Parts: sequence; structure tokens; C-alpha cells
Amino acid sequence: MNLEILIVEDEFIVANDLSKTLQKKGYLVTGTAPSVEMAMISIEKKRPNIVLLDIRLRGKLSGIDLAKKLQKIGIPFIYLSANSNKTILDEAKKTKPYGFLVKPFRPKDVLVALEIAAYHHKHSYDYQHELQSKIEKELSLITLNGTRWEDVFLDVAKAFQVTIPFDYLQIALRSVNTKENKILGFYRTGHKEFQIIGINELKNISNLTKNDLEKVFKEHESSHTTAIYENELLEDLVVKNSLVKLIVDSFHVQSLSEIPIVVDTDHLLTLSFYNKKEKVFASELLWVLTNLSNRLRTIVLHLTEFKLIEENFQAVVPEKRKPILKKKQSVEFNEIIGKSSALLNVFEAIKNVAPMRTSVLVMGESGTGKELIAKSIHKHSGRDHHPLVTVNCAAIPSDLIESILFGHEKGSFTGATEKRIGKFEQANGGTLFLDEIGEMSLASQVKLLRVLQEKEIEKIGSNVTIPLDVRIIAATNRNLEEEVEAGRFRLDLYYRLHVFPINIPSLKERPEDIPLLVDFFISKFTSKQMRFSSRVLKKMMNYQWPGNIRELENYIERSILMSPHEIIDDLYAPLTKKITNFNVIEGGQTLSLEEMEREFILKTLKSSHGKISGKGGAAELLNLPTSTLNSKIKKLGIRKKEIFSEE
Repeated sequence: MNLEILIVEDEFIVANDLSKTLQKKGYLVTGTAPSVEMAMISIEKKRPNIVLLDIRLRGKLSGIDLAKKLQKIGIPFIYLSANSNKTILDEAKKTKPYGFLVKPFRPKDVLVALEIAAYHHKHSYDYQHELQSKIEKELSLITLNGTRWEDVFLDVAKAFQVTIPFDYLQIALRSVNTKENKILGFYRTGHKEFQIIGINELKNISNLTKNDLEKVFKEHESSHTTAIYENELLEDLVVKNSLVKLIVDSFHVQSLSEIPIVVDTDHLLTLSFYNKKEKVFASELLWVLTNLSNRLRTIVLHLTEFKLIEENFQAVVPEKRKPILKKKQSVEFNEIIGKSSALLNVFEAIKNVAPMRTSVLVMGESGTGKELIAKSIHKHSGRDHHPLVTVNCAAIPSDLIESILFGHEKGSFTGATEKRIGKFEQANGGTLFLDEIGEMSLASQVKLLRVLQEKEIEKIGSNVTIPLDVRIIAATNRNLEEEVEAGRFRLDLYYRLHVFPINIPSLKERPEDIPLLVDFFISKFTSKQMRFSSRVLKKMMNYQWPGNIRELENYIERSILMSPHEIIDDLYAPLTKKITNFNVIEGGQTLSLEEMEREFILKTLKSSHGKISGKGGAAELLNLPTSTLNSKIKKLGIRKKEIFSEE
């Protein structure tokens, strides 16, 4: 089917030229509109597949205003603009366009942008339907007959957690006639684990009296509009709504998504999804939630019909409530250590996208564990019986990219002394992980893009086409949008990869995971029952960790090596925000890790009076095999005269 395009452009010549170019290439142009008002009239008559949208338009409303409307009705758009003002461009980016063309542009640029937008929208559309299907399946499994309303809504929370990133879900049922509110909350404590939050729990959390809370509940007015609130919008809502303010303050919320559902002539059900991070709710989520209204309406009607919803949601006897549980490490993701809210969101994203063929772009600072995320996606994808092949893009020279990625035949070029199977062919049926994609040269990007578009390869020196069924996961610690603006990364490749982005939180964003990581690394590096004192652990949790998990791992290994005691109570490296590594300063001299290791082994040898093996020997004190210690002594150049010299 040919794509149908609406052109929203107030310059007649530009609009006319665009229309001719598109029609010549087989696109159907539904119309041209010079203003937002005219564009909406055109959309009502004929809904386009994609809109080409100028930012500056005639009238009071701009292209950005129209973009917000297009987001709500699920029509993708590409910006056209002659304005490179950073403020305007930043504002435009917030609306999540499927492309951006700066005037003057070539016809070829428009055609490529449309192709990418169509690809991106198709995968986004497929993903939305996949989300909806998953939630519907979970909701259909909820048992209604003879079940307490509290358990029913707990199952509703679990059903939504499969696909929607939230830390706190509030369910409010409002009577239009009596203005009475019935409100219940669910606070996430782990994967599919929740603490039910009623008025008694909120009283303990907020330190408000029960009378004050009852007043807040009574005065709460549920939203009648499906919307996402963050930044200024959330701040405005907090000022107007006391209950929203209470939840935001109590649970440190930064974003909120709400959907109202008219149950019957008297009841309005509102689901409020709160998250501790901003920019986690995509506009597509509203479309999914709206389509689930009927299923939720059926559940609530059943509960009201059989009077399973009690007089007040908050009337549950507090003694029967389970206390807030400590979060457990998810068994499904035991290769990724952590239980923080930020990491749980990553787990949910992995579960959602893993079964699909969608390309995934993993973004995060250096040392955050992007390769572990790629391995986890592959493990949960259904492709795990085929290989996961990793390619370090930064390490491939441009002149070898084709040979390494696509393979070559023997004798196809000078030095090709044997046949090579390329990385794509090795990964066929499985997953190809393109690590450090931001480091790839522009020439290499072109060759990669061609294969992603055509889904087939030819080895160098062969005319046989090999069809591909490969899942692409790319990772980068660079801001690819900035790389695109600087001309170092291709826009078309960026949009091809940026179908499903996963942002990995840095360690400073999840300090509550540090104790778990510390325990994990201690067990990795030593069989001794070692631990850090609470004083040192507190300093570790307050430190910014610019090198993230990798830096933490190195620090723990060093501390285990340096500490003569099972309880590590000394800082064997300074924990300050200004440093970029852990080299210890001693007497004004910086020591490397190898120098520190040498010094510590020498110190231990002196304390054992040169004895290496046996009881009380240095090997026993260091918890190392004698052969390993001897190798280290030789490698580090430790001599006898140093051991027996006077200190």
C-alpha cells in the first residue's frame, strides 16, 4: 500500500514542489495545508499515514502545537524547518518527531526521511499492539467471582506492570452523584510485588493525621482527561491537587500518566501511574490505555454489581495488611544485580521488547553494564537457541568492515587466504550486538545501513545473496542526537536503530543497589567472609561513581587485596566527587593498582617473616593458592632483601 502524506507548509512553492516530488515517487498526497486549523480539517476528511510539518505556520498556532495534536491521535510526523534556533528545536524534539529536515533540503532527503518514518512507525505500531495484547491477556486471567476487591485490583496492578513502567499505581473510583471518592494505591516493591497503600499506610508515610487524609481524599477530583504530566505540567497539577501533591512528595515522583474511564452514569474510574523518573511515559501509552477501557469497565461493573467494592477502599483492617516487603533480586534477571526502581523499569522494558523483532538501542554511561542488558534481551527473546554475536564497532577499521560483518570468499582480495563467515551470518536466527555503535565511522555506517534495510548480505567475492533473520541490539555511551547534529552519525541509521531505546541508569541514580553489588563482588573475589563496615558502605553509597559498576568492582577488588581484616573499615582509595580514578596518594606519589598490589603483598610477606606456604604463611593470610602467590611475587619483582629489610 502506498503511503498517504499530508503536507503542512505555509509557503506555496515549497508545498507544491514537495507534492510533485512525492507523487512522482508513488506517494499519495492527501492535501496541503498552510495552518493548523486547515490541517485538522484535512485530517478529519482523510487521515494520512504521515504528516510533513513546517514548524512555523500561519496563524497563532505553530507546527509544534499541531505535533502535540498528532501525538494524541497517533499520526507520525516529520518536521520541516528553516529555523535552526536551539530553543525552538529543543521544544520541537519534546514532541518526538519521526524525522527532522532543515531547509533547504534535497528531494532525496525527504524520501529517505519518509522511508525511515514509515519503518519507525510500523515498529512502534506493532509494539503498541503487542503491549495491548499482553495487558489484555493478563486482565483476562483475573478471577472475579468470590474474590475480594483488594485482590482483584492487586491483579490489575500486576497486569499493568508487565508493560507499563510505574512505581505507584493509584486507583480512584468517584461517584458523580455523591462526589464520594474510593481510593487505593499499590506501591511496587519488586517484580510483580506490591504493597497495598490505603489511608492507614499513607498516614504513616506522610505523617498527616487520619482526619487530614480523609479531607484530602474527599476533596480529590479525578481527572477527566487522558494525559501525561511531567516538569511544569506536573508542578501545576501538584499546586491544584492535594492528593497528587501527597503522592509526589511521599514517593519522590517525577512523572504521572492518567486515564479516566466512565464506568456507568454514576461512576468514574481513574488510573494514575506514577514514576520516580521523568520521560518514561511515551505518548503511545495513552493509546494503549484508552483501548483497554472496555476491559477495565467490565471488571469494575462486576465488582460494583456484586458489592465487592466496600464502602471505602481504605477501610481494610490494617492488621490484615502485609508489611512493606524488602525488595528481592529478580530471579528472571539474576545476571543483572539490583532491585532499585530505576533498574526494575529496565527489567520491564527487557521483558516487553525481548519477544519482538524490534531493533533495540541500549544507552548509558560507560561501565553501566550495557552488554549484560543485550545478553538478557537475547536470553528472553526466544532466539536464545541461536547465537548472540558481539561486535565492538570501535575496533573495526573502515576498510575491514565488510569482511568482518559480511564475510569473504577465499582469494577475494589480497590476504584473503581462507573463507571467512561474517558476524551477520554467524548471528543468523539469533542476535547481533553492535557495541559502541557511536564510534563507527561514517563509511561503515553506510554499509551497515544498507544491510539493515535490505535484510540480506553478499560475501566479498561472492554473488550469492544470503537472507538474514537477525535481531539487532546496538549500544552506545554517546548522545547520538548530538552526534547526528555534529555530522558524525547518520540520521537515517539513528532512526533505524532508535525504534526501542532502553536507558541504563548510572550507579549514582541507583545507590540503593550498591550493598547488593558489594556483596556480589566480594563473593566473586574471595571465599572469605569479608564485608565493608557501615561507615565505609555509607561513603560508597554517597559517592558519585563516574566509572559506574566497573569502577565499583575495581574498588572492591582493591579493598579486598589491601585489607588485612575481614571487616573492611579503611578507605583504601579516596571517595571524593572530584577524582576520576582510585589511585592512592601516598607521600605525594600516585600509586597504580599494580604498585598497590606489590606494596600489600610485600607488607604481608614481612608480617609472615617471609613464610609463603603453610599455616600462618602469606598465601594463607592473602587467601591465595601458594602457586598464585609465587607467580605474583615473581611478576611484581619482589626480592628477598626487601622482605627482610628493616621497615
